[in-house]
Amino acid sequence: MNTAPLRPYWYPVARADEIGDGPMSTQLLGERLAVYRGKSGRYGAFRDLCIHRGTPLSLGWVDGDELVCAYHGWAYAESGQCTRIPSLPEGRPIPAKARASAFPARERHGLVWVALEEPVSDVAAFPEADDPSYRTIWTTYHWKASAPRVIENVMDFAHFPWVHPGVLGHREKPVYPDVAIERTGGGFAYTVDDEATNAIRRYTVSLPLALHMWVGRRGAAGPAAALAPTTAPDERITGLFFAARPITERETMFYFGHARNFALDQADAVWAERNTSVTEQDRRIVEAQRPEELPLDLSAELHLKGSDAPAVEYRRALARMGIEAQPGSTS
Repeated sequence: MNTAPLRPYWYPVARADEIGDGPMSTQLLGERLAVYRGKSGRYGAFRDLCIHRGTPLSLGWVDGDELVCAYHGWAYAESGQCTRIPSLPEGRPIPAKARASAFPARERHGLVWVALEEPVSDVAAFPEADDPSYRTIWTTYHWKASAPRVIENVMDFAHFPWVHPGVLGHREKPVYPDVAIERTGGGFAYTVDDEATNAIRRYTVSLPLALHMWVGRRGAAGPAAALAPTTAPDERITGLFFAARPITERETMFYFGHARNFALDQADAVWAERNTSVTEQDRRIVEAQRPEELPLDLSAELHLKGSDAPAVEYRRALARMGIEAQPGSTS
């Protein structure tokens, strides 16, 4: 897969509560990173490599808003510029080349996000996570699958009766109404009127690897509310958010956000366990798909009119971005 077009976008690299007093080692698009939170609350992200002797910066510690290398005590500001070399004699300047490779980093929705180049768009929206009337939980999963395969699985509603029977769909009702794809500035959206589960689902895909789903009760709020979510105070609404961090071309960390405005006194563990059960059903399927990388040539797989419309639009959108499988990458 040509990963260059993926670099100027935001990806979650950790839950905010996973970042402690020291730096955290993580990986994005094959790049090893050291991510930390400074004393001011701002985040920093560096290539996990000290310019001096190649020591991982994630072995070091945080001093104020700077990250200190564990080997010789070199300190790096959030910009990557080296600000202190303890062994340097007084009066001798710090070399201009003494700097770490720094990447944009920020917190949003309870996650820490990093882009490997100046981002061309904002972090994907998860409005329920910013609404105090909702309770939001996060679960994360490590999949041995390509990130586009993971996200396409989320947008594919036709598999619900077969992979998640009795939970998200029913096998006696496998047919869904055709959906209309609406292109947006950052991706596309569509609405599924699901009679089988009495739900309206509004999907908003943010390219390249994030998806938000608004779920309401069919007939009460109706499709119009799904398009512009405004509901009665007693309406049960679920907001779901999915973002994939491509660790490598065939390894993905999958972030699943679940927000609800009901059952607020119920233990979060109940919802986390349900999400994990559903996600595990998907994982065994997606990890077994071949080719491992998502085929962007539409002639490579058979597509059905209607239920496969989101997948077709997604593959076309990724192709327009210049993402494509490299020769010899299929199996």
